[in-house]
Amino acid sequence: MDIAHPISTEVTSISFSYLTSEDIRSISVKKVDNPVLLDNLNLPTKGGLYDPKLGPMGARDVCETCHLSYFACPGHFGHIELPVPLYNPLFMPQAYKLLQNTCLYCHHFKMPELTLRQHIARLQLLDAGLAEESHVINQLIPIEKGEDEGDDEDDQRKGAAAAQLSAQTAAEYILRIENFTKHALSIAKRKGTGKDAYKEGLVFEERKQVMHETLAASGKPWARRCLRCQAFAPTFRKEKSTKIIELELDPKRKLANATVGLKRRDVVGNGSSLFKKSKKALNEEIDEGIELSSEGSSAHEDNEMESDHSVNMDDEDDEEEEDEDEGINMPKTASGKLKTVRGRNERVMAPGEVRQHLRLLFQREPELCGLLFGRHGGPVASRLPVPSSSLADMFFLDVVPVTPTRFRPASRMGDDLFENAQNSLLSAVITTCQRIKDLNQTLINHARAERGELVLDAAEKGLGVRSFELLLEALIKLQNDVNSFIDSSKNPTMMRQGKLPPPGIKQLLEKKEGLFRKHMMGKRVNYAARSVISPDINIETNEIGIPPVFARKLTYPEPVTPQNVAELRQLVINGPKHHPGAALVQNEDGTQISLDRATLEQRTAIANQLLTPQGDYASSSTGPAPRNKKVYRHIRDGDIVILNRQPTLHKPSMMAHKVKVLLGEKTIRMHYANCNSYNADFDGDEMNIHFPQNEVARSEAYNIANTDNQYLVPTSGNPLRGLIQDHVVAGVWMCNKSSFFTREEYFQLIYGALRTEDKYSGDGRILTLPPAIWKPRPMWTGKQIMSTILTNLTPSNAKGLNLTSRNKVQNKLWARDDSSDPAMSEENTIFLDGHLICGVLDKSQYGASAYGLVHSVHELYGPMIANRLLGVLSRLLTKFLQHNAFSCRMDDLILTAEGEKMRKDILDNASGDGAQAAIKYVGLPDGSRIEDPETAKNLAIRLEEILRDDNLMAGLDSVMQASFNKTTSKINNDVLPAHLVRPFPKNNMQMMTISGAKGSKVNASQISTLLGQQALEGRRVPTMVSGKTLPSFKPFDTSARAGGFVANRFLTGIRPQEYYFHCMAGREGLIDTAVKTSRSGYLQRCLIKHLEGVRVHYDHTVRDSDSSVLQFLYGEDSLDVTKQKHLEHFDFAARNHTSLVNRFRPAELVDRVVLDEAADHMKKALKRPHKYEPALSKFSPSRYLGSMSESYAKKIAAYIEENKLGYISKKGAIKPSPYASERITDKEFTKLARVRYLRGLVDPGEAVGLLASQGVGEPSTQMTLNTFHLAGHGAANVTLGIPRLREIVMTAAKFPMTPTMKLPLRETVTDIDTERFIKHVSKLTLSQVIERVTVTERLSGRDDNESRLRKYTVLLEFYPAEEYSSEYDITPEQLHESLAFSFAKNLKTEIQGELRMAQKTTAQDLNVGKGLTMRGGDIDGEDVEEDNRRRGRDDELDDDDLDAYQAKRQAQTRQHEYEVDEPEDTGVADLEDYVEQHMAEDASDSGDEMEVDASAKAVADAKADLLVETFKKASKYTTEFSFDGHNGKSAQFDLELPASAPKLLLVDIVERTCRNSIIHEVPGISRSMKIFNDKGEFTRSVITEGSNISGMWSLADELVDLDRLGSNDIWALMQAYGVEAGRRAIIDEMSSIFGAYGIGVDYRHLTIIADYMTHAGGYRPFNRGGISNKSSTLLKASFETTVGFLSEAVIHGDFDDLTSPAAQIVMGKPSGNGTGSFDIRAPRRL
Repeated sequence: MDIAHPISTEVTSISFSYLTSEDIRSISVKKVDNPVLLDNLNLPTKGGLYDPKLGPMGARDVCETCHLSYFACPGHFGHIELPVPLYNPLFMPQAYKLLQNTCLYCHHFKMPELTLRQHIARLQLLDAGLAEESHVINQLIPIEKGEDEGDDEDDQRKGAAAAQLSAQTAAEYILRIENFTKHALSIAKRKGTGKDAYKEGLVFEERKQVMHETLAASGKPWARRCLRCQAFAPTFRKEKSTKIIELELDPKRKLANATVGLKRRDVVGNGSSLFKKSKKALNEEIDEGIELSSEGSSAHEDNEMESDHSVNMDDEDDEEEEDEDEGINMPKTASGKLKTVRGRNERVMAPGEVRQHLRLLFQREPELCGLLFGRHGGPVASRLPVPSSSLADMFFLDVVPVTPTRFRPASRMGDDLFENAQNSLLSAVITTCQRIKDLNQTLINHARAERGELVLDAAEKGLGVRSFELLLEALIKLQNDVNSFIDSSKNPTMMRQGKLPPPGIKQLLEKKEGLFRKHMMGKRVNYAARSVISPDINIETNEIGIPPVFARKLTYPEPVTPQNVAELRQLVINGPKHHPGAALVQNEDGTQISLDRATLEQRTAIANQLLTPQGDYASSSTGPAPRNKKVYRHIRDGDIVILNRQPTLHKPSMMAHKVKVLLGEKTIRMHYANCNSYNADFDGDEMNIHFPQNEVARSEAYNIANTDNQYLVPTSGNPLRGLIQDHVVAGVWMCNKSSFFTREEYFQLIYGALRTEDKYSGDGRILTLPPAIWKPRPMWTGKQIMSTILTNLTPSNAKGLNLTSRNKVQNKLWARDDSSDPAMSEENTIFLDGHLICGVLDKSQYGASAYGLVHSVHELYGPMIANRLLGVLSRLLTKFLQHNAFSCRMDDLILTAEGEKMRKDILDNASGDGAQAAIKYVGLPDGSRIEDPETAKNLAIRLEEILRDDNLMAGLDSVMQASFNKTTSKINNDVLPAHLVRPFPKNNMQMMTISGAKGSKVNASQISTLLGQQALEGRRVPTMVSGKTLPSFKPFDTSARAGGFVANRFLTGIRPQEYYFHCMAGREGLIDTAVKTSRSGYLQRCLIKHLEGVRVHYDHTVRDSDSSVLQFLYGEDSLDVTKQKHLEHFDFAARNHTSLVNRFRPAELVDRVVLDEAADHMKKALKRPHKYEPALSKFSPSRYLGSMSESYAKKIAAYIEENKLGYISKKGAIKPSPYASERITDKEFTKLARVRYLRGLVDPGEAVGLLASQGVGEPSTQMTLNTFHLAGHGAANVTLGIPRLREIVMTAAKFPMTPTMKLPLRETVTDIDTERFIKHVSKLTLSQVIERVTVTERLSGRDDNESRLRKYTVLLEFYPAEEYSSEYDITPEQLHESLAFSFAKNLKTEIQGELRMAQKTTAQDLNVGKGLTMRGGDIDGEDVEEDNRRRGRDDELDDDDLDAYQAKRQAQTRQHEYEVDEPEDTGVADLEDYVEQHMAEDASDSGDEMEVDASAKAVADAKADLLVETFKKASKYTTEFSFDGHNGKSAQFDLELPASAPKLLLVDIVERTCRNSIIHEVPGISRSMKIFNDKGEFTRSVITEGSNISGMWSLADELVDLDRLGSNDIWALMQAYGVEAGRRAIIDEMSSIFGAYGIGVDYRHLTIIADYMTHAGGYRPFNRGGISNKSSTLLKASFETTVGFLSEAVIHGDFDDLTSPAAQIVMGKPSGNGTGSFDIRAPRRL
């Protein structure tokens, strides 16, 4: 952007509309009708797609329209005339919806007048931005409320209510609605609100919903009948985007329409019947226009169809009255196939006919159609009333525009020309148009020949027979050709070898390679460079080393002024090949002079004229002063460039560095401290350099984006920059108590680190300290060197640093003294007044660690000093390492003999742990030993059962891993590092891991002791079906080694099996990395596109780009994440009071803010919160000092009150303390705390939405894909990591994969009650109490009807009653009831499903060899429609949701099939006597039982009889049922089926039924468990798999503390407790996801995401469904489904007010975030 030439106008909004046929013809310069592109000489043909009038084709050609050259001609449109109107494939779904809502008799909307008026009023109000008034209108119509009806059914109930109101009542309601609307609109008009005020987020969402309701016909009372003229309406079906098919009314409804005298208007101009036209009649009429292609379609079209929801009509009444001549006139499909008797005739509606219907609708309903499809937001001229009928033409195409030649260039390879993909699609359209004209002419000729007006030859006569059929096929082909040109996914052509069809217009716009994302949202740039990076320790942390090859190419346009002319003249003379030089000189008028080929004399001449005005500008006496010339000079030291490394996951991935041109280098040189920010290493990484090209950009880069200001990462507020690896080791060695330096070494190190030039250290002179030891010679300690550095870097207006923090090296590891004073331990790093008194410096002090040395300096002295300290330390430690080498050798890794023995003993002692853990888990007696053969046998049997159940296997893995991990921990803790041959600090391997330089304790232990348990997806190594993990192990082996425990180490080698397991774990890590990159990348993109417009405003509110408020205070306290990190470290603030006062300068605020009002109010609010509102809600924190969050104010008060270390003097009283040398008063301390809070407020314009997206997206790349995790010991399965994050954020899943509830128990609940509660809540199926199932099958003799019966006797044997009663807390009576109510019904369903499956298989066997036959023979039209409607939905689903959707559909289909009742079988004997006899026998068997009260026994017997009857009724094949009611040991029943029925494998059926039959359950909950902490203690909470909050309310009020009930099912919480509870649950769930991986994400970021998802009152996902509610069309188009969003905007005449960042970028405007959120007004020069 050339800021020297300002642009006086700017675009403020974009409106979307469509070109009518007349518009396209007027824009076009040529009608294209020649399918031939080039002639024999490769020249473009006239009337072809490369016609010279459309623009020049080659570089030497001239345009015939504007006579400009190839480079200057902008290109000109052409057009193709279509012989018939066609559907516009982008708008066809809306045209179809409109047709469904249109009555074809009266051409009004079918809905009642009252509903119509209500929709009109609501849309008018919402256009004016009146959402509340729209809700009032919505509530005006009375509704009959049902008991259990949800909000989804409101519309249907309102529709039904509106239909039932009398005309008089309806008229009264309409009058009320109109009066209310007029009044509301008049008030809005007085306020200056127009009809384009609907862009605010919630209003736009509501308006979109109303539009959807208006056009949604399915399920409404008027779907089948017009409620205006009472006509029964025909139904329609859409076949892809090619045809709309009308289904004829059934005779009964035809008769009803005829009875009331209703007759269809013939909209296309001839009066013959629509459904009974003979071909002859059609042939005769064909010359009147081919818009009437009605009866048939191509017989070969078997397209996938989308059907209308309202097509499957209830035709039960039709069976009574069928036509007598059914056999003669069978109904036909649109393609001519015969249908069943109950089917209905179909015909294809020509696009011309549909257009006429819609034109009439738009004429008769102009008000609603205008509101739905009218234009918005354009200039006044375009918003004049548009004729309503012409709006209907937008759904159809008469003309296809042809883009200019320059946008369809031919590809050249050598002398060959290759056609552009668009040309082939357009050529197909032209060819088909020509064919239609030819066939039409043939038909006209035949019609004339039949009338005797023309004589045809034999060939033409033969062709005429098929002409009509060919014409219809050509019409369908033309529609397909146009569809393919616009959208290649609608191209029906089968491509070979999996190739994609040629891309259409839609494909040119969408996806990553499309126009929006590749050429608008991001562009290729000049003034950029890319190369490999390499490390450089000698440059500053904020510098970047540029090689000369880049320095000579990157230039900056510097204006020439009298002050810099001498310097610029020298640069111009140097030329482009000598650095520093210049590449171009730009004159005042913008012309440029290249210096590349200029000689020295020419360059000198140009240099001498730099201040000489150009001719035209010199003579001008009036007008603005002449602009300067500009010299494009080379980049030089001190310039600022922006560095970037992909992937750019967060803000510090792009930082501004100062340039240091390094002669002789070939690569970009970067300091180590930047590695963390960019996530870079030096193994071949490449980085990009961007050179800002104007002073505004340079200023922002110098002051805002510079590296110094990116010390803290916005994700968590922690430091991101720090020294790494060798520097950390050097720091520990240097600060060691035994490190001393001579005068020469001391001065050399200090001088090498601190530069004296340019007053680098503040004064130009280096201050030194006196030596620690004077005799026998002066010696300085390493700590003194650090103190010297700090002394020289401390600003003159500040005091030295006071800091106490802990480092990573424990004091005991030094093994040098037994100091009893913990304060003097080397674990503590203590700085007093800038002097390092105690402790060593390691990663915790100058690495990327919070509250260390550099972080504290950053807080006290500012970012510049902190980053300078990093640079100084890096040079100091490098110099130190150059004198003291560092290496690692084998004896750093070897254990002592004693250590080896300890390791061996621990492993030997643990050899039986696996067996013992397995024995305990499977439930064998406590004293069992694996050596006992019986125990081993039982264990193997039980382990085999566990192996078949994945849940049980997960539990076993968890127990075994816990056991083996104890062994690993014991070895590592006992042996390392105490029993290594070389102890710390001489052991360099330990030095690296302990100080945090590189690696961890795990790395050292894997080398020296053992590798430990290998885990795959959080589990042990999986077993094969045989029970082995590898063939070399025994089946069901419980040894640690067989489960993947590696007891060997890398030092001495590992065995082949262990190596294999280790490789498995390693491979999983690699796959994880590859998979999670794309997952987390897409997640972050979704977050950023939704939140990119969310920023802080000047009133502290957080708003989206459409001004909808998300938060009134950012993050609930309005603090910036990076500024608040040190706020609550009160000790640090008290000790460094003077330095902080000098940095934050409280005195400057005296006249700018109100001092005491908010503070006084805060004191009252803290004492009496019920009476006074919080200070933040009343006082703006930026205007009132002391307006703070209550939690912060409480912490200040508590700290002053406690005064633990005595830093504060309260009311003059001084507490004696060894820690404090000086004290500050409590008032001063409180005042400073308030000032720091004020200075910590988030800046207005801060793009907090982007920071939240990056804060969640960037850490998600670190998560491994451990999808599942056992919460607690053997407890519920919960989803973790990216899958859970996607579930919450991207899909806003209403049904999470693993819902759980946490139920805190009341204090009064006993352990026995807890156990009973867990058993009652857990789901119990019949299969869990059945030990054995026996099925006996026999064939009965012939009965009276000479038919045999197949009889089955099923015996269910249960576990002993005392066992299942104690285990599951159930009684035999409950078991009996479960059999009668659950088992019997499920058994019937399973048997019917099995029979049906057998019949289908038989039918398929019979049809083998007969070709493909379709389901059920002849297909009824309605079935096809329903089936295709379901199939059609798959195309619209996201890939992620597809699998879940298909599984759901299959489950629904199965359920549907099983619920269909078969006709009752005949010949089933009544065996009631037999059943009674068996019951009597059962009763006599239990005679030994103790006697029961006679009345109780009678009740029990009556109940048992009732259950027998219930069982028989529920399972219709059952003839007898008996249950052992006294012992509860068994149940038996008989089934009878005809002998002709297929043979059933009844054992499988019974087994499946038992699994599905429930004894007791809480709906939605499968099982519940106690929660134990890490020590194995019960936490008095229960966790459930599944969630049912309302079930808990009714079931467990006395046991569970319902006030503290928690769940990870966010949607369920939102429904039960409201949107605030849902918001809180989102924050807690996301926090727990990151917490599981030890990743810190600031609470404020999570609040932004939660508030965005819930601020509209719902649960909005971060996907294309969620973004569709945004009001900015360009924002939506730049995300996904570009054409879909643009089409929607065009249809509804929408506009974009360019407030969203995406829209501003698309239009080339600066974004409104950050420094773009305000304008600067400069004073005019007088």
